[in-house]
Amino acid sequence: MRRSVLLMLAFVLLLAYPAQAGASPESFTIQVRTSGAVMVAPTKAQLWVGAKSDGPSAEEALAASHAVVERLLEVFSRYTPAEQVKTSEFTMYQNEQWDEETRQFVPEGFSVRHVFEVHILDLNTVASFLDEATQAGANIIYGLQYGVQDHHPAKEQAFKTAMKEAWWKAQVIAEANQAQGLVLESVEEVDYYGSEYSTGELEMEAGQGSTFAPGQLQITAAISATFRAYLPEN
Repeated sequence: MRRSVLLMLAFVLLLAYPAQAGASPESFTIQVRTSGAVMVAPTKAQLWVGAKSDGPSAEEALAASHAVVERLLEVFSRYTPAEQVKTSEFTMYQNEQWDEETRQFVPEGFSVRHVFEVHILDLNTVASFLDEATQAGANIIYGLQYGVQDHHPAKEQAFKTAMKEAWWKAQVIAEANQAQGLVLESVEEVDYYGSEYSTGELEMEAGQGSTFAPGQLQITAAISATFRAYLPEN
């Protein structure tokens, strides 16, 4: 009796399998990579400002550095909030000089490097800031670049543009293969190594004084999206 039941169950499963297979249309995956870009005007400047101070002894070099840093911090406070300034480098090292008589390097005083990363939110004040920082003793200035204080709105629009492009690409591929249905299965952000900053001078709008023209910086978002496309039933 048990054997008869098992045989009957196997027979039913064999009959049901083709019907079930026919009920589910064939499908395939489509993977696309896209990116979206939004052009915006800069809203902040970022640069590195500091000083290298020397002294015959470590104590004297450090005292000279402290004097310059105090003046620099006073300048910073007039141009940007304290949270927009942070130390990016602080090193002290002993200098050496080659001695021809002994044919070896000999110690010659100490040096201190103290460099700050500074963000200026009023772009119209960058030039005067650099002038005052130099007058205060800054002898290390580099990396001036322009960016946006809050990149989220532009980044959001860039992601939406990238996603719209992904759907369009997948739809074209699906239609080229006679697929009708299209379902999004997964999306992931792709690493993007481009900078959201612009270096050097930016053009200004004619007749607008020192106002920067819109569309100077590019904010980019890149994604990889996987879709499932369904073929029509036979």
